[in-house]
Amino acid sequence: MRTIFAIRIAVVVGAMTMLIGAADAQNRRVLFPSAEQFAASAEAQRIVREARAFVGDDLEAEYSIMCTHTGPQRMALARQQAGLPPLEPYVVEPTKIFDNLWFLGPTSQGAFVVTTSDGLILIDTLNNTREAREILLPSIEKAGLDPRDIKYIVLSHGHPAQTDHTGGANYLQRTYGARVAMGKPDWDATLPAQWPELPLANRDIDLVDGSTITLGDTTLRFEVSPGHSLGTLAMMIPVTWNGESATVMLHGGAVQTPTRADFEALERIVNEVAIPGNVRGLLNTHPGIYQDTIGAMDTIRSAPNGPNPLLYSAEQAKRFWPMVVECARARVVALEEAAGG
Repeated sequence: MRTIFAIRIAVVVGAMTMLIGAADAQNRRVLFPSAEQFAASAEAQRIVREARAFVGDDLEAEYSIMCTHTGPQRMALARQQAGLPPLEPYVVEPTKIFDNLWFLGPTSQGAFVVTTSDGLILIDTLNNTREAREILLPSIEKAGLDPRDIKYIVLSHGHPAQTDHTGGANYLQRTYGARVAMGKPDWDATLPAQWPELPLANRDIDLVDGSTITLGDTTLRFEVSPGHSLGTLAMMIPVTWNGESATVMLHGGAVQTPTRADFEALERIVNEVAIPGNVRGLLNTHPGIYQDTIGAMDTIRSAPNGPNPLLYSAEQAKRFWPMVVECARARVVALEEAAGG
């Protein structure tokens, strides 16, 4: 079964890569400075040096991901740029990464399920109906959950003419009656550009800064963090791990901030929400963007009562979040200098 899924996923990933490339070429979007532009900016280099000085050795791996000219990237792109061979895509064993949060789906991209006292909140839906039906639903059931309990579907972001996070939502909405939520700017951008053969879900909920969704005993809070898309969401998810309560952020867009306005939105979210709220983790439905998520899930499955590698201590979080902001600032500075700003 794993081989069949790997073949199917490889085909989809290849197709989506071509579509993403076409979309980027059409939009002419520059998401980050080139390596040469980043290195040539004395101010950007000063910022990342200072970030390295305060972040500490225990967050060195995170620094190496956050503080490059690209910033965090999907694992496939990072490996390609490093000259490494691609990893064989496969469907991950459903993993309870927190007591109330599961990761499901392929190594290339996946989904999360938040379990509550009154049903399930699904975050992202893979590429299309077939993947939702043949990969996502069997993974939900393998986790011991019932897809009929899905009450809300939250889409971390959407792109015109690209469905890697939104493609299964229409089928799941029709099948289970779940209400579908996405950032308002991404609804506005994607619905007019949807493909007739891959219809998007019906528009149920527009999420804006400060929006919340409550289901049973759980409330998710949302902020709009543009850059990767106009309506990329940063969502605050309350979790527990072996009885300890915490909050983590799921950021849908690899904290890409190609404009000063995008950066200022991220800066506000970190300084006004993440730090005051003691947010202690950063997740993405593309594993490997912010940390070795696949390795972390292996650790969790092998030692479910041990420390959670996806959860920072409160003290680490106080260093982690400023590092995220400062390294994003460095990329914006380098882009502005390259543009003559």
